[in-house]
Amino acid sequence: MKRSILALLLPPLFLAAHTFRVASYNIENLFDLQKNGTEYTEYIPNTGYGWNEKMFSLKTNNIARVICDMKPDIIGLQEVESIIALRRLQSAVNRCGVSLVFSAIAKRKPTTVKTAVLSKYPIIDIDEIDPDSTLRTRNILEATIEIEGNRLHIFVNHWKSRSGPESRRIVSAKALARRLAMIKGAEEYILLGDFNSGWNEYMTIKSSPRLNDTYGKTGINHFLKTIKNSKIVSKPDFKAPYHYNLWLELPVRYRWSHNFHGRKVSLDHIILPSSMFDNRGINYIDGSFRVFKPSYLFTEKKERPYRWQIAKKRYGKHLGKGYSDHLPIYADFSTSPFTPKKIEREMANLYEPVQKPMNISISKLYDMPPGETNVFVKEAVVIYKKGPFAIIKEPKGRSILVYKDVDGLEVEGKYRLGIKRLYRYRGLQEVTKIEILQKLGKVDIKPLLLKDLAKLEKKKHLSEVIATISGTYRRGYLHYAKGHKIKLYFKNRKKRPKNGTFITLENVRIGFYRNRLELVID
Repeated sequence: MKRSILALLLPPLFLAAHTFRVASYNIENLFDLQKNGTEYTEYIPNTGYGWNEKMFSLKTNNIARVICDMKPDIIGLQEVESIIALRRLQSAVNRCGVSLVFSAIAKRKPTTVKTAVLSKYPIIDIDEIDPDSTLRTRNILEATIEIEGNRLHIFVNHWKSRSGPESRRIVSAKALARRLAMIKGAEEYILLGDFNSGWNEYMTIKSSPRLNDTYGKTGINHFLKTIKNSKIVSKPDFKAPYHYNLWLELPVRYRWSHNFHGRKVSLDHIILPSSMFDNRGINYIDGSFRVFKPSYLFTEKKERPYRWQIAKKRYGKHLGKGYSDHLPIYADFSTSPFTPKKIEREMANLYEPVQKPMNISISKLYDMPPGETNVFVKEAVVIYKKGPFAIIKEPKGRSILVYKDVDGLEVEGKYRLGIKRLYRYRGLQEVTKIEILQKLGKVDIKPLLLKDLAKLEKKKHLSEVIATISGTYRRGYLHYAKGHKIKLYFKNRKKRPKNGTFITLENVRIGFYRNRLELVID
């Protein structure tokens, strides 16, 4: 009898901890076969676009495969049309052995696509946050889930796309923040979904006038408080109402789940309160955050998610293959106390303003997000300069374009340069603010100019300078070798030659437009 009483009095610390996985996945337009008038054109069922039972089943089974391989216990979903579509997906998932028997969807507002959740654990309450009572914004789903006696609120978000300015996303952020302020301290919650914002949006938005209609204020950073005193919140030294974004668990170059016109961005997030890093209730398992990226989720070049395929021709018919234009993300949690884990992070805070600039290669500049920065290049040679444009190149590395801030730079000059601001124009990364830290003399730039033109590659030859190239001009293209051609862009259209003219170009730079290389004649 004494043994039984003792067992009952043992503190929770000695009981077996319960672990589980939470994921988020934008599954890109999972539509059902009911025609209700709100579908995107290519998803109107049983029409010439080919969205029919066969395509619906293929799409559902493909997404189910991803979920089954990832093995989440709870998953927040975005871009689900209806409860019918959700239940078809749920059935497909359960058939492969992952038991997610509980479900919920934000169904109060007739938006084209909605947020949803599938769960292994009982969903004991469902609510929706309506940011502005209009169809301009999607409702945020709140699902309260019971896990081993603990109540966990899951908030599934899908904020306004980046076709709209930041003020449209702040509407959702404010509504979510108001709801979070009502949650009692003992209750746990997780914010997840497609926020259509980067983890460091407060920095990158400064270089985008189209998005920045809020004087630099952002929903994800300022209103969800993932920054404090203009710096990203780090763990575990933070308290409510601040939040920690799990993207900070990964090195910067791995912080992406979506490829937007060649730019790898972190639109999907799992964001946690300070209560997930204490000795009570549910806690984050340190270092467990990941992007789920098996090889089948990528295109052949491994740069883009292998999205659901719709033909560009033949009236945009569905091709019956592919998954989503987003990659899923996940993290593991436990009912045991939070235990910090020492994780080596490769330059994790590289893009944060620091007192001492960090040495970096030009090739690394292409991986950095636009905005203010504070790094330097040890040896940069100016191989091109015309008007507001200059190109700097590392002697044994890559080149990058400098725009406007070119005063003081001389062709053939070698410099130690501070890189203060980056900008992305039509998919091309460029430097818009520099600091000349030291002039290192002059060099012969001829060996640094591009001469092998047999195979120009986007990743390798952006902003390189070609020493000389000859060929025949036809309808905007230079045909420069057997079977090879490249688009020509003339700043002054009056200088375009007539079709069939044989031309020679010297010291011409390689630009980028509409996902292809082109020669720019300044």
